[in-house]
Amino acid sequence: MLLDWRDLSFSPEELQLLEGTPILVRTGRRSFYSTILSPDRSFVRYDPGCLEAVDERGRAALGLADRRLALASPNVHTWRRGDILIIDNWRVLHARGPSDHGSGRRLARILIDA
Repeated sequence: MLLDWRDLSFSPEELQLLEGTPILVRTGRRSFYSTILSPDRSFVRYDPGCLEAVDERGRAALGLADRRLALASPNVHTWRRGDILIIDNWRVLHARGPSDHGSGRRLARILIDA
């Protein structure tokens, strides 16, 4: 499932909330503080599995993102054998739907520096 975060049509006030509210990002290696929207508004950081609100504004920001994403209509890629999908990880929110874990799925990450 793929969704350009700019298609979520946040209002200027909502963008300010997402850009100015600190959240805790918990990772396996280290945790750090960030915001959902980058300061230059070039990307959104969103993964409900590792983001944690640190205050009421953080809960509001995460709730806003949750609600907006629940109403979104992502593009769904139907995989066929041999498919390769390249996405802009800074612009596109992406997720998988239910899948057959025995499908032989492989994921390769490649950095293309332009």
